[in-house]
Parts: sequence; C-alpha cells; structure tokens
Amino acid sequence: MKKLVIFGFDGTLADTSPGILYCFNTTAVSMGYEPIDHNALYGAIGIPLEQGFQKLFGMKDDEIEYAANNYSKLYSIKGKEMFSLYSGVEDTLHELRENGYKIAIATQKHRMFTSDMLEVYNISDLFDAVCATDVNTNLTKSNLLLQACDITGISVEESIHIGDNDVDAQGAANIGMDFAAALYGWGFKTKEDAEKYNCKTYINSASEVFMKLSIL
Repeated sequence: MKKLVIFGFDGTLADTSPGILYCFNTTAVSMGYEPIDHNALYGAIGIPLEQGFQKLFGMKDDEIEYAANNYSKLYSIKGKEMFSLYSGVEDTLHELRENGYKIAIATQKHRMFTSDMLEVYNISDLFDAVCATDVNTNLTKSNLLLQACDITGISVEESIHIGDNDVDAQGAANIGMDFAAALYGWGFKTKEDAEKYNCKTYINSASEVFMKLSIL
C-alpha cells in the first residue's frame, strides 16, 4: 500500500482551463495573434508558461517574456478565479485521509495562486504538503515531488504521483516514483497517450482515485 498520494493541480484536482484560456487569449490577441479555442489547450496545461505560448501561438523568443509577464498579471487579477474542482475531488480527499494516506500537491503553478484557490473551497487543511513554485524559482516537477516526500517524511517508493500530462509522468519517472494517469484532465486524452510511462493505473474520474489506489 502506498502511504503518500501526490496530486498535480491543474487538470487533476481542478479544471483551471477557463482562466488559463482567458489569460492566454487576452495576452496573445493584444500582441496581434489570433485567439485559440478551448480544445487547443489539450497538452498545453501543466507545461511551463513559456512553452505554452510557443506551442499555442508560435511566439518568438523575444516575445515570450512579455507574454508570460502579462499572463501572470491577468491571472492574478481574474484568471485564478475562473476554475472549479473536478466532481468527486473533495469526497476523495476525505476518503484518502480517513484511510490513513498522507496527501500532497506538486504543481508548477505559483504558490500564491495555488493557496488562494484551495481556500476558495476551504480544503487547504486536507493536504500534508503543498509544493509549488515561488517568485524567482524554477522548480521542476521532480524537485516538487521530492519536496513533498521530504516534508511528509515518506519515501519515493512509498509514494505515487497522480497527474494528467507528460510533465507529471516524466517528473515521476525521473525519480523512480510510481505514476497514475488521470485521463479526465487536459493532458492525456486517452489511455494510449499515457501508456509509454508504464503507469501503475489509469483513473477516469476523481471519484475513482481511492478505489484504484486500494487495489495496487
């Protein structure tokens, strides 16, 4: 049995796509680019912001710093409010805690935004560790996963990361941590997208998490 469950945030605990789309499009349109539609976000949520602007709009290197700064300002004002927890998340978190699991978050989202969003649903106290990035830091997903293990005192081998995209999966693989693919987010569209990472299990909704983990 695993002792520590480490969730990604965007696309795993919360559907943050409305705010992300708003900030991407508002920024890009102001720079003369055409807006993208909602489906274009598949594979672009959860990757570093700079890569997102390059992937979605084909921006040049000398444009990306301005775009990323503008996006961050918009997100702090409005984008962070445009989200919802996935159905079943709160019940799943309580179920995990009641059954003795420790729970953490590892996200490359800014710590301030992550904390504010958890407070909207009053669920901060359900997590034993919230590992996120801060100003002037550039922590990788692997760094954040190891930080969660360090804070909780639980080894990599006794932990599992649940995420919805390649960054999550590769971050876990880099440190030898088991990975469970969330197929309901904005990264993996199908089981086949995630199979190359030798996933321990595949999760089709947040409500399945406890059941899938209990049989590993």
